[in-house]
Amino acid sequence: MQKIKIGYRWLLCLCLLFVSQTQAQTFPAPNTISVENAYQLGDLLVDQYKIKQGQPYLKYAADKGHVKAALAYSRSLSTNVMVLGPQEHEYAVKAAKLGNEDAMLTLSLNRNIFGDREEFRAKLLKISKEKAEQGDADAMRKLSLLFLNTSDELDWLKKSAEYGNAKAQYELGRSYEVGDGWFFIPGNREKEVKRLYKASAEQGNFRGMEGYASIIHKEGQDEAALDIWIKMANTGDAGSIIFLARKYLHSQPTTIYPEKKRSARCCLFENISRLYGHR
Repeated sequence: MQKIKIGYRWLLCLCLLFVSQTQAQTFPAPNTISVENAYQLGDLLVDQYKIKQGQPYLKYAADKGHVKAALAYSRSLSTNVMVLGPQEHEYAVKAAKLGNEDAMLTLSLNRNIFGDREEFRAKLLKISKEKAEQGDADAMRKLSLLFLNTSDELDWLKKSAEYGNAKAQYELGRSYEVGDGWFFIPGNREKEVKRLYKASAEQGNFRGMEGYASIIHKEGQDEAALDIWIKMANTGDAGSIIFLARKYLHSQPTTIYPEKKRSARCCLFENISRLYGHR
């Protein structure tokens, strides 16, 4: 079941008003609820940017052998995008040894300076190649990351995108957008970027949605672009919330929408307005 993110109210206050306001909330002790519930609560709190509140639940579940909690806790500890921290590494290893391939990937990249990078890379490489041969698009994307800065990187990314991986579709589109790849016919690069972003967006990938919305916005399709940003904002994407808040609260509307399409916009607008006028 898809998790609903509800923490953007406080993020909006912080980003747009530079005021941090919190409400006192009482949560059960981690050891008084099930391991799965501890993971779900901890993961939700971290998604709401309440990292310090969520971490004890993730750690409790991770220490009880919950593989997703171990990786989520590891990620919540990240403070340096260039290097894994000791405890971040510890819980990534825990998740990897429990079979989590995303954790193996984390440990296979250059951020891992703890001496076991090649061990995990070799293991994940074997797993991913076997899965890629069976048409696993996510495995193909992992291979593109395992072959960063080599001739194989773009090849695996293309295969992953062709097999429908939404992240790979966005990443390949972004790669083309910044100039990678060869396009001999003028305009084909832009068409392919738009196609890939659209394919990614249609699968609900936020960055693909953002890229596609930006393209069609530049093409003059303001209403369609705004529909995408609203959809993203209503699921908790911080960048979209900030964009819409600025549009609605700090500028004059430039587009008039049909009455029949106003419900989602009005709901979002009213929620944002309450932040400012109704405490």
